[in-house]
Amino acid sequence: MKHATVLTVLSLVAQVTSNQAPYRVSDISATKKRQPLTGRFIHITDFHPDILYKEGATIESGCHELPKGKDHDEEGSRLASSSNISIAGNTRTAGLAGKWGTGVSDCDSPMSLVNMTIDWLAKEWAHEIDFIVWTGDSARHDLDRNFPRTPNEIFQSNRMMVQQMQQAFPHIPIVPSLGNNDIYPHNVLAPGPNNIISQYTKIWSDIIPNDYEHIFERGGYFSLEVIPDRLAVISLNTLYWYKANTLADGCLDRNKDPGAFELEWLEVQLDQFRGRGMQVWLSGHIPPHLGMYFDNCYLKYGDLALRFQDTIVGHLYGHMNVDHFFFIDVQELEAPMPDAPHISEANLTSPESLVDGPPPRIGPLLEGSGRYRTMGRAANNFLQEELRKDFGEMPGPAKIKLKDYAVVNVAPSVIPTYYPGVRVFSYNISNMEDEDFWSDMKKKRRTGHRHRKKKAKHDCRRPENRDRPHCVFARLPRHYDKASPSRSNGPLSPLGYTQFFLPDVDSTRDIAPDWKIEYSTFHPRKLVPQSSGLTETQPPPVPLHLLPGYDPTIVSLYAANDVPADEGQRSKLVRFEEDMKHITPWKLKDLTIKNWVKLARKVVTRKKSWKKFQEIMYVSSDN
Repeated sequence: MKHATVLTVLSLVAQVTSNQAPYRVSDISATKKRQPLTGRFIHITDFHPDILYKEGATIESGCHELPKGKDHDEEGSRLASSSNISIAGNTRTAGLAGKWGTGVSDCDSPMSLVNMTIDWLAKEWAHEIDFIVWTGDSARHDLDRNFPRTPNEIFQSNRMMVQQMQQAFPHIPIVPSLGNNDIYPHNVLAPGPNNIISQYTKIWSDIIPNDYEHIFERGGYFSLEVIPDRLAVISLNTLYWYKANTLADGCLDRNKDPGAFELEWLEVQLDQFRGRGMQVWLSGHIPPHLGMYFDNCYLKYGDLALRFQDTIVGHLYGHMNVDHFFFIDVQELEAPMPDAPHISEANLTSPESLVDGPPPRIGPLLEGSGRYRTMGRAANNFLQEELRKDFGEMPGPAKIKLKDYAVVNVAPSVIPTYYPGVRVFSYNISNMEDEDFWSDMKKKRRTGHRHRKKKAKHDCRRPENRDRPHCVFARLPRHYDKASPSRSNGPLSPLGYTQFFLPDVDSTRDIAPDWKIEYSTFHPRKLVPQSSGLTETQPPPVPLHLLPGYDPTIVSLYAANDVPADEGQRSKLVRFEEDMKHITPWKLKDLTIKNWVKLARKVVTRKKSWKKFQEIMYVSSDN
């Protein structure tokens, strides 16, 4: 190991080059009052900023070291040949780090990518969204033994990211979560209070409500009412449920297991928000999956997801860098625990999951791997097949019980594991000021529904069965309602999302590449509503100028369903319609559970849809 490399890293944090400089916002007034609701919010995850990233560095060094003793092009050609690189539209020198990032690689995000992303977010969305869900990993991976991470570097990276996000969105609620790389060592977090959580209490001091400071200091989680008395986002600390956390031991005993205490706290939160007639988004870094959570933690999380289906509007997570969704359902929760996990941490990540000792150099791990080591190409194939199997085994329309399902959304990352991605959700803001409506909702919540008792599949007196759904539902109320926002389109229901990506992240130009729409869950006509609809309560899902091939004249013709007499205009309209079809593969009416189920059936029964689903999983990176 090189001498004094730790000090070198810390000094580089304070001394950054021109295009790596920390972001500053100068054109957004700090005195602007909170705008009216827009019916939109952003979900963003896994920035992984890397102050050590160097343009032109070798990918095998994690984009940290320039080629030595060889011409860059010669070195790049050798690396490209050994790594089987295939990136659509790649314009940088193959095998070497790009100016704005290195697509489909193990390299973390340069500050140029972080800054231009926040710059774009501030420019386009500072006055167009109501809140931000930010699901963790705001520090680089610990993959370079020449420059090992330190706690101070991790905290400084997170402090920098929080400052930048708050500068970009000075009056927008931001709800961050702890990621497995936001702690030292990564993955491993002891029960609180401890120094790590204490540091984040300070870093997030302007974010965590005063009423939650005490509970955050103990466990690293909190709730924030992003729309007072209407909608809350709960930031969960998933590290206490994570199998890779060797300092946690599951969720059996609230007196000694921090994961059990957190789930008990979560239940109280859900019960209180439900009593107030509110809706809740659950958010965190590591998705609730049997392969990644301790078995008993997963069962208890699944129990809460289904017992409070009328209160939880959705589940938002990151960590995996692969764009997908999956279901938590009673059938899976009731199934015997498998001997081997469906998707294990060992399958999904490189040696960053190792805790003991410094990780090996990246280089040897990349040889012959096709540069997929961060997630592992074989593991991603495994994920595809698991999703296809799970979707294919779902009951048919006549047999499925939607009250037995919850949907988990996993967003792509900013770090260019594939291409960088950012997701903008739209949600229903009708009746937000109708006090009679919300009063009726509170009254309705006082009764709720109970799960009808059935013959027990397991002996509920045995400790190992107490968290099985039929055992839990037999002793505790289960709250579900066909009219709830997760089941039926109404106030606060998720209507859809539009995903933006950076297909030109490998560009060598000095001008930052453009964020573009990769796809949207909406029908094309919902993205461009008729002119009469633009003045109504619900704004369009995205500002119209962000649509592909935007031309105000053509957009007006499309919205009015008008065919122009001019041949040139007709040609432009045809191209615009084709562009809109290309970015709207699913055409979902909304994101209620029934439509997620329909989408799952669609992608497993139609070859063309499955091919598109696979393409989207890897953020259209052709990999």
